Amino acid sequence: MKVFIVLFISAVTAFGYGYWDAFGVGGRVESLNPASAGLCGAAVPNSLSALSLFTNPSALAGSDRIQVSLAGWGTGWREEITYHYTCVEPSRFNMGAMTPRGAFAVTIPVWRGLTAGAGIATVSQYQMIATVQEYHEVGFNHRELWKTMVTDANGDLTEALVSFSGGIGPVSLGVSPGIRFGSGGSTTYSNRVSGGPDFDSTYVESWEHSEFAIRAGGSVDVENTTIYSSLISGDSRFHSYAGLGAAFSFSFLEGGFIGSELAVLDESSLKMIAFANLPSVIPNSNMLLGVCGYRPEGALKTGLGLSMGGDYSFGASNRHRISAAYQYQSRYREGVAVPVSYINHVFDSGETIMVGFETGF
Repeated sequence: MKVFIVLFISAVTAFGYGYWDAFGVGGRVESLNPASAGLCGAAVPNSLSALSLFTNPSALAGSDRIQVSLAGWGTGWREEITYHYTCVEPSRFNMGAMTPRGAFAVTIPVWRGLTAGAGIATVSQYQMIATVQEYHEVGFNHRELWKTMVTDANGDLTEALVSFSGGIGPVSLGVSPGIRFGSGGSTTYSNRVSGGPDFDSTYVESWEHSEFAIRAGGSVDVENTTIYSSLISGDSRFHSYAGLGAAFSFSFLEGGFIGSELAVLDESSLKMIAFANLPSVIPNSNMLLGVCGYRPEGALKTGLGLSMGGDYSFGASNRHRISAAYQYQSRYREGVAVPVSYINHVFDSGETIMVGFETGF
């Protein structure tokens, strides 16, 4: 019986393979404000958003007004499992959506270019109801469905941070320490369909999480170029992140910019982003565009990310801003990433729509 339990627990971790990892790091929120989401998650400094304390707090250095920002989003996910061609059902689709979540932040100029702030945001979600099938061999070139496993996972991770930023000349620095906390759980049902041992079971897992978290950033302005960096600490339920990028503002862009960012996720997965923020035909508005390639460990192909969005400023001195963005992320992995026999490939993706509002006083 102990052997069966060990095998069962190993098997249900199959649900941890996906872009939305129900058992481990959850569905990481790639961008916590539309200005970043529209640039495929790039952490380029954005001085107009208090939510920059989550993406790159150095952007807030030298702010001359109180800023309040909020954002909300919803995410849909899709996974395709491709089995060996001899299996009765050679592919399986899992689809779903996560409950809308959001972020809120406020920043206040304190003294001589020093800015302080605070914010709270959902940074990872665990909502997932999905099925994986396990086959066994019953003859030459024939695999029969042995059992199905259905998992129902839920939970959230939230970050509550304070922030401090300041600058000297062209150099700006910012740091946002705080706490990352949350809870969740999952229930997995294993139902034998035919053949094999008589092994119908239910496995229930619950967890609580509370860890120190820190987000930091720095930037240097050199003529028409901003060179920046960003850092996010990780823990057992959240991937660390470190990025280095540059944004270029040329006269023909009329206040916009283009750039790129190279990032490492959890010390092993490489991510490359190219982005553009361009003025649109509507006065006081911008278009946001981004594309990225993501190479996780064990990837069969490089994952693709695409984004688009826009913002519009209005009111006295354009102190109000509304923004929206669409972001797509995907990953394509070898079947060996899943501890279940006869899985060839796993393709998983997520789509997020995000809206935001910001104002200054």
